[in-house]
Amino acid sequence: MFQAQSCLTCKEPLQGRSDKKFCSDQCRATFNNQNRKPHEEAIKKLNAQLRKNRTILKTLCPTGKATVRREVLTEMGFSFRHFTSAYGKSSDLYFLCYDYAFKPIVERSQEHGTMIQKVLIVQQQDYMKSFDPWEHLIQS
Repeated sequence: MFQAQSCLTCKEPLQGRSDKKFCSDQCRATFNNQNRKPHEEAIKKLNAQLRKNRTILKTLCPTGKATVRREVLTEMGFSFRHFTSAYGKSSDLYFLCYDYAFKPIVERSQEHGTMIQKVLIVQQQDYMKSFDPWEHLIQS
């Protein structure tokens, strides 16, 4: 069995069990965080962005449906590249971030005739839970 003479993190002498590797929970956590594999760090960052995206969608959509300009989400730190699933067909595609969905839309400004990029935000509906990505590819 492994027997360390000193803490693997801070090198302080160990007391207690003979198989002890760390002097405290803090040293154990520090050691594990420093030795985390690179792919685990990437997953942690991705999950943090997904949680942030969901929080932004929920904040901007308190009543179940809302439309906001794209810039609002961007300024809040929203990443359009990160979502958990999709629903719909290419012409009517919603991107879900857990239980909130967003759909990019473009509106023409009446005043200037320019195109305005907006985002339709909705809470996930029951029918969105049974999405089959091959459905629109198969002809009856």
